[in-house]
Amino acid sequence: MTVVLLLASLLAQASDVAPAAGSQSTPAQPATGDANQTAPDVPSGAAVVERTRPPRLKVAPIEPYLAPTGETVDANDILDEMIDEATADLARLGTRVAPILLERIRLSDNLNPDLASVIEARLAASLGRAANVALVRCTECWATRGRLEHGAWIVSRGINRRDDLVAVANKYSARTLLTVAVTLQEAPSTLAMDVELVRADDSSVAFAEQYRMTPDNALLYRGVERSQSRTERLKQLEDRINNKPRFGHAAEFGAMVVGSTGNSIPAAVGRYQLTERFGEDGLFDAGLSVGGFFNTGTIAAAMIGANWSMRLTPAQLAASELRLTAGAGGIVTGSATSTYASAGLRYRPAVRITLHAGIHYLVAFDAPTKPPRKYGGSISPELGLGFSWQ
Repeated sequence: MTVVLLLASLLAQASDVAPAAGSQSTPAQPATGDANQTAPDVPSGAAVVERTRPPRLKVAPIEPYLAPTGETVDANDILDEMIDEATADLARLGTRVAPILLERIRLSDNLNPDLASVIEARLAASLGRAANVALVRCTECWATRGRLEHGAWIVSRGINRRDDLVAVANKYSARTLLTVAVTLQEAPSTLAMDVELVRADDSSVAFAEQYRMTPDNALLYRGVERSQSRTERLKQLEDRINNKPRFGHAAEFGAMVVGSTGNSIPAAVGRYQLTERFGEDGLFDAGLSVGGFFNTGTIAAAMIGANWSMRLTPAQLAASELRLTAGAGGIVTGSATSTYASAGLRYRPAVRITLHAGIHYLVAFDAPTKPPRKYGGSISPELGLGFSWQ
């Protein structure tokens, strides 16, 4: 009886709603657009309105090499760096290991299993860019199989026998098989990636390496204040291994005020500097300086000495640089010699052009002019610009 009453009430509601819906129905507006495009399946009385999307931000070419500032480093950035390191090592093996069959990607228990597909995509993209090596996905390597052996039903997952390994490699025309294991250790924070490359014909290990990164020793993604291109960092490491110096050259021009008996005189200054950078990320440089100053009506002198500088701003890939400079040396004129000491600042707003300001202390010396004059013995300021290159 209850079921009959429920059915009757539902039929009554349906009969009441049907006329109302029919009285309010309006014909659908035809969609404008390409004639060959299939019309969208929309209900009667509805219209399709295209949503205006915000313009996409243009990403600078240098953006992939930069990481956001802060005290922490994103694990994705460190993972990208380890993949780049592994790709660079695999690229040195050449095409004799290609095509590469990706056997499996193992993850530690504290990592999301979905990360395996992300690592696979990044590894394939990195190999394609750096080595032009094809990475083939192995669908049988994670398949679950069942077989009957000696009256027992055995269920296995993956490739467990060498014959199966050779058969799968021949099927994909692969020469080597790649296995990647990623492990995350929380205390201390460490991300490690173990890479193993095995030859398909004889199952010998062709390449094996472990890449371990922490927020403190990552080469590339350590924040904007320490970020740099991978090519530049590799060049620095190779130069250090090969004992190859990193020389820098600079040509500076400016004006200085030289103290003398009576009134101070203005003088034009020019110098050439040969330096070698050392320290972490080129923090310091030291070298030789050869130049001089002259005034067309009174004096001309040569300045030969040593110079040293230290970077005051963080090392950045494409940013300005401010250095503290110091130097000392000798002054040589036609009939007298003296010494000097200097200190100042050098600012490089771009790549080549530099601005410098400093002070010199010239030890007093006599020059056989008419009338005789004594130069130096006071502070001589200098201001100018220059050009630097390496």
